[in-house]
Amino acid sequence: MIGRRCAVFALGGLLILVLTVNIYFIRMIVESSPGKPNSKNLPVIEPKMNKVDFSTKPSENIERFQKSITRDMEKKIKAEMRTLPSKYFKQNASYAILLDRLLIELRTMPNARDDIWNIPNNNWPDAHCLIPPAAPELGTILDALRKAKVTRADNAALGTQLKLMLTLEHGIRALFKPKWYSRNTVIEGPVYYGKDRHNAEIVAFHLSSLLALRRVPITVARKLNLREEVSKHATSELYATIYQEGNDTCLYGVCHYCSPGDPVCGSGEILEGTLILWLPSYLKLVKHRHPWQRTYRKNRLALWEADSNYCEKVKEFKAYAPQSSSRLLDLVDTAIFDFLMDNGDRHHYELMQNNFHNPAVLLIDNGKSLGNPNVDHFDILAPLYQCCMIHKTTWDRLKLLSGGSLSISLAKLLSHEEAMSDIEPLITVEHLSAMDRRLLTIYSVVEFCIRQKKYTSNVILDHR
Repeated sequence: MIGRRCAVFALGGLLILVLTVNIYFIRMIVESSPGKPNSKNLPVIEPKMNKVDFSTKPSENIERFQKSITRDMEKKIKAEMRTLPSKYFKQNASYAILLDRLLIELRTMPNARDDIWNIPNNNWPDAHCLIPPAAPELGTILDALRKAKVTRADNAALGTQLKLMLTLEHGIRALFKPKWYSRNTVIEGPVYYGKDRHNAEIVAFHLSSLLALRRVPITVARKLNLREEVSKHATSELYATIYQEGNDTCLYGVCHYCSPGDPVCGSGEILEGTLILWLPSYLKLVKHRHPWQRTYRKNRLALWEADSNYCEKVKEFKAYAPQSSSRLLDLVDTAIFDFLMDNGDRHHYELMQNNFHNPAVLLIDNGKSLGNPNVDHFDILAPLYQCCMIHKTTWDRLKLLSGGSLSISLAKLLSHEEAMSDIEPLITVEHLSAMDRRLLTIYSVVEFCIRQKKYTSNVILDHR
């Protein structure tokens, strides 16, 4: 009897042991398998943990896997830079001709036309740009935007940060982004950290002219008198957020992140910021998700971060096929522009859908640029080094700005804006030097692609 009872207990214990081991191994298999891919074509995947060395902590493995492809390419490009031809380090004398032309364009014309606003709103925008290659009225329009009287001030119902929608005389609308940081503030952390830098919007406007990518809305610096220009013309909703703090006038507005605990204050009644001309209502903008969008999460990968053959898969979509559209080449232009500006927050892009054939990608919302001049976020260039494609017009313009010509030209264009708006320098020497340094990286990527024979005659040329 006792022996039979012991046998029953022994069999029961053995059964429990077998079940425990099976459950353990099933759990290990499930946890080690790849996560389910997101539905449709969303460019996000879970880390494939079974491809990672488990000798360190899981969080470290994820980060290592995420950056391995980018780091490998970055090493190759740095090696390429060591053998970069000397022509890229020398100034191209022709840049002076371009700079003179752009500076002349910024001059104010006497006796401005009464219908001056019809020019940027109705005559300029087309499928390829917001401002034409030759725009002699540009300086006059910029000056008019600096001086136009405010007739209405409201919260801008877009985005997550404080912005004002101003109505100016003649019914012109403009977006106002306030100054949050001093010029020499360095934003630490991920490339998308911090609030918008208002000066970055102005720098982006003039850089777009230098690069012949005139797809940035008209932008100027402006100092607003919060009492006379904003408070007296504010909607009730905005007015309720304006208050005095000592001698300074402050406001916090209404937006996703706006709160009384995070106001922006003027120096006395004066608040510096950026004024961006609102695009005319007849231009129908359509927003698209950027194929090289970040996940904004440490433990989730975008497809482009994990697949070195990602560009070929993007080309399978008709909208990005180089044979039928220039959109992919436009995104390469955008990546080059963003890399120079250190803007890693281009999660969407806009196109004008006005029966335009092959409309260009617009360069809207550049406020997350100029964060840290000491860091180059190489992965912003992923469309360029993964696709090995570039518009010939863009490549020719980049070569024109070699040997420090980029920073020299940009500084002179910005100094004109600083004088006209009576503000301190819009960009630091450190940020200008960083742009020259990053331009050498762009040269190295293109040279690497040429050396690898990844260019073909039909993709380095302009498809427009």
